[in-house]
Amino acid sequence: MDLRQVRYFIAVAEERSFTLAARRLNLSQPPLSQHIQALEAELGTPLLYRTSRKVELTQAGEAMLLRGRAILQQVKSAEDEVRSIGAGLVGTLDLGATGSILRGPLADLLAAYRQVAPLVKMTVHEQAPALQIAALLSRTTNISLIRGVPSERDLTSRLAWREEVVLAVPRTHPLAKRKRVALSELASEDHVVLNPDSSDFARYVQSCCVDAGFLPKVSQQVVDAQSIPSLIAAGFGVALVPQSIARFTTSDIAFRPIRPSPPAADVFLVFRQDETSMVVHNFIKLALRYLGQRKKVG
Repeated sequence: MDLRQVRYFIAVAEERSFTLAARRLNLSQPPLSQHIQALEAELGTPLLYRTSRKVELTQAGEAMLLRGRAILQQVKSAEDEVRSIGAGLVGTLDLGATGSILRGPLADLLAAYRQVAPLVKMTVHEQAPALQIAALLSRTTNISLIRGVPSERDLTSRLAWREEVVLAVPRTHPLAKRKRVALSELASEDHVVLNPDSSDFARYVQSCCVDAGFLPKVSQQVVDAQSIPSLIAAGFGVALVPQSIARFTTSDIAFRPIRPSPPAADVFLVFRQDETSMVVHNFIKLALRYLGQRKKVG
């Protein structure tokens, strides 16, 4: 029994006529009759009562009609599911990001993606950048958003959005009265810093300070820039942070641009070079298109 025979039988059973069924199937009547006879021979039982005027179902035919409809519905469901998976509309997506990146355009991007692919189960893992890279390489996540391009050969990246490093200071700090601050002016300040072992970005910011003529005097050290504002508000010093940290931050803190030559805090989409999931590739395409449109609007 093949699917074509099942479809032909259902057409005859529903139309109660070989003539009408053949017309519906765009098929001549003799081949249709032959297919039904072959199906009955294979099953070893008649499915239809044939008269000169109409066709009636046997008890076996009634059962075959119910089962046949269920078979075709299952086949259609399977085809739809496979097509959806192949198109990247169904599946799972595991993203790695730091809390500070979630304060930027990422949250809006995730909302836009959910509108496009509501059946994809998406999970965001808040992780330090070093852990994100390890998760990608161990295939426990699909995409990471980090500040900088990883050196691992098995990974590739695309620029998601550009961002600058800015100065975060208590609102009462003398530097809060300035419109801009040079990096070299921070040499005497106490600094809340990212742990240099936590990411390439943390080491990069430290190297920018060294290039400006000083090594930051560390008062507190954290692994996520999102933890910095509360320490700044508590008076532990100043900090060099991505500008997205300014979003959703207490008014007790002032953010000032670094001029000239602000350090970069650009964010990259990082994923495996051998990635085959259409869910992942569709997300990256949407992300680049969506973030590009935001840039034009901004």
